[in-house]
Amino acid sequence: MASQEEEIKIATKDSQSEKGEAVMRENVSVNDFTKKGFSEIVEATKCINSYPQGASRDLYCAYPTFGRIIDEQSHRILGLISHVFKWQNIRGNIQRRQADEQFDMLLECNDAIFDRLQSNLDALAGIKKNPQTVVVESCINNITPVKTTCKGAGAWNLKTNDIRPLISARLITAKNIPRPQVKFQIPVDNKADQPFMPRLKDKPNSLKPLAILPEYDESGDVVSYLHPYEFELMKFEVPSERLKAKESPQVPKDMKETELVYVDTAEKLKNALQELSQANELAVDVEHHNYRSFLGFTCLVQISTKLKDYIFDALELRDDMHILNEVLTNPKIVKIFHGADLDIEWLQRDLSLYVVNMFDTHQAAKALNYARLSLAFLLKIYCDIEIDKTFQLADWRIRPLPDELIAYARQDTHFLIYVYERLTNDLLKAGNEQPQLLRGVYQRSTELCKKRYVKPVITQSSHLDMYRKSKQLFDNRQLYALREIFQWRDTIARQEDESYNYVLPNHMMLQIAENLPREMQGILSCCNPIPPLVKQHLFPLHQIILKAREQPLVKPIINTETTHRTVSISVKDYNSKLYCPHDLTHFEEIQDLPTLINFKSDSEQQIISEDGDRVPSVCLKKAALRFYDKPSNWEEEQLIIKRKRKEKDLILQPYYRYLAMLPIVEKEKLDEAARIEAEEKNIQLCPTTVVDNTVTEEKVIKTEEDAYSVSVKEMLKRKREESSSAKNTACFRTNVKRPKTGPQNNQFSTEKRVNGSGAGLNKPVNSDGSANDNGNDNNDGNLNILSKEGPSSSQSLAQEQQKTDKKRLKNKHKSKKSGSSPKSYQSSNKPIQIDFDYNKVDFNKFKGGAQKAKPTEFKQQFHGKNNANKAQNKKLNKLFTFSQVKGNKK
Repeated sequence: MASQEEEIKIATKDSQSEKGEAVMRENVSVNDFTKKGFSEIVEATKCINSYPQGASRDLYCAYPTFGRIIDEQSHRILGLISHVFKWQNIRGNIQRRQADEQFDMLLECNDAIFDRLQSNLDALAGIKKNPQTVVVESCINNITPVKTTCKGAGAWNLKTNDIRPLISARLITAKNIPRPQVKFQIPVDNKADQPFMPRLKDKPNSLKPLAILPEYDESGDVVSYLHPYEFELMKFEVPSERLKAKESPQVPKDMKETELVYVDTAEKLKNALQELSQANELAVDVEHHNYRSFLGFTCLVQISTKLKDYIFDALELRDDMHILNEVLTNPKIVKIFHGADLDIEWLQRDLSLYVVNMFDTHQAAKALNYARLSLAFLLKIYCDIEIDKTFQLADWRIRPLPDELIAYARQDTHFLIYVYERLTNDLLKAGNEQPQLLRGVYQRSTELCKKRYVKPVITQSSHLDMYRKSKQLFDNRQLYALREIFQWRDTIARQEDESYNYVLPNHMMLQIAENLPREMQGILSCCNPIPPLVKQHLFPLHQIILKAREQPLVKPIINTETTHRTVSISVKDYNSKLYCPHDLTHFEEIQDLPTLINFKSDSEQQIISEDGDRVPSVCLKKAALRFYDKPSNWEEEQLIIKRKRKEKDLILQPYYRYLAMLPIVEKEKLDEAARIEAEEKNIQLCPTTVVDNTVTEEKVIKTEEDAYSVSVKEMLKRKREESSSAKNTACFRTNVKRPKTGPQNNQFSTEKRVNGSGAGLNKPVNSDGSANDNGNDNNDGNLNILSKEGPSSSQSLAQEQQKTDKKRLKNKHKSKKSGSSPKSYQSSNKPIQIDFDYNKVDFNKFKGGAQKAKPTEFKQQFHGKNNANKAQNKKLNKLFTFSQVKGNKK
């Protein structure tokens, strides 16, 4: 199988090489070549028809050798066709297209080849001749004045009677104009990745040798080139004679009486250069064309002196015009332009011409604050001439130039020298005969001469400027189509060297991007008239629109800009009478300025009198008080104000707000705890002072020993007496308001009974332990007073006390049965504050709390439910749980 493949390949290569060599060797005519070509096509067609088709093709494809040979030959044929496409400038790769698209590309290529062949055959036969240029002039007649009235809302401040000016225009163009770019010796470079490079070969009137130096960006790429005459422009100074007034400027002669020199050859150019070098003032203007060129090109250069007018054909002398630099860069000759912003760049790009010592009448009119700045306005003021500007949009490629265009080109420079002289005088007059205003015009004109030409470059967002100006709303699909069509138009315009408006005008591009037509005919319907390049490149343009329709529709998100308003804190008191907005003494850079008063500290000022003698004067002292001195704490106040501004502008997060609140909450907790502690101290039952109980302890111990030695009957008798005395004291407490504990009432509230008998019950004890008889008398008096003031007798009070005791016992038994927890009393750790002094209390009367009762003696006392003494003892035990009677508890 491999040998068969190699044989087939070798056979095909040999046949191809033999045919090619035979064609190259034979010098045949066109008829013989066409006959031989037809025979080859017929033979190729027969070979193609002999290939198996249908079921037989499927059978042959089952063999891998046949499939490989067919694939190789198909790739070879498609490669040859792609080379033909490149030769015919048809874009696209046919090898990557589908079958339908491949057929469309073949048809497009065949049409282009047949059109070119037909035109070449017609030219060879003499049928087709080079067409002559036919000048066509179209005029727009005067439009009748329109009277407009504004009656809408919001139009109150507009004119009610607005009469529009007359409109008239004349457009001169021509048919069959040959493209001047074809004749240029140096082809036009429209590439965006290569910056413009000056083509200057020599540098006349130079102060520094010619050096075209590049400028690099951060990545090391060349961005631009330096201005060749930048050093000369920096060193240029206006001659002194140019800053003086012109004496009696003379109005120039009429254009019919002035000689016109049309320069279109190199010899005429040299003669004109010699004549121009003798003049002191030159008026210069440029005519430009940019509709049928991407970058545009200069068509005419007009130069006028006081005696002659020169028109240079820049299309014919494009490569020779650089010799005019001898005149244009001469600093002794002033060059007069009007609106030289673009003229300077066009002269650099196309003719390699540079200007030194320029006077721009546009800048002069701006310095004089004229209402209008156009050349027609200046000629109307100074020359009383109304020039015709209807040919401003004429096609300056027309050759030979019509007389109307020549006259229009002459009038732009013929009167410009006279206008320059009048403007010079007006500038000196406006500056009070001082040259500052005139020198400023020369300086601004010199800055214009430093401009460098830069190629137009588009970016990914260049189409958005046009989109914003259109004031339309597009979705993402339409914006995608607009961006891709914009880039396609830029690519085609650079390749074909045509302007954007010629390839596809802006309004047509916006219409296509807005409608997104599905068919090719829809694209053509959006254009009226149809641009030629759109019709020629309709297929790639249609593919862009189809790709834009496939984009997912996304809702646009409008970014709203939030403006943060900050309130500035002003320390100034505007209502004060001392405030003045013109006072600048509070600024640091103005405080130490020199004044007319000279303050001397060491030597005194001396004044010369009328006789010539020096009289010593009094030394002036600085004021001790000044209104505008800064206070001593001025810097601190400024820092406080800045901190307050920052605090106002600062927005804390929730976590930082929580941290800021922690010390405040902690402080509140401490304050609350201190307040509660103070309240508890006020509510305490016992005083905080330590009471000395050493005297009473000895007596209590003695009474305890006596109590154990006494019989049971004697003990019961004492108990009855104690209960009766306790009831009397209870009645006394309920009927008499308890006095507040204080230093005056301590004697009454701190009495303590020592003796166990009833006789010694009312005897108070002194600090030394002896009974006080006077206290007994006082107590008897108090009891008498109570008996008189009380509502009933002592017996009725005793009965009521027994009833209350029974009720308390019942409530206590109920609480025990219900299982309620006993009441929590105040612990012994904290001092208990009550209204009497325990040092004067007789503890012998309360024996049931802490001591252990003997079973033989006190057995009857603790048995029985209805024992009144038991309840009474429990009540006393609750009150005096801290009695110091010794006893052991099981």
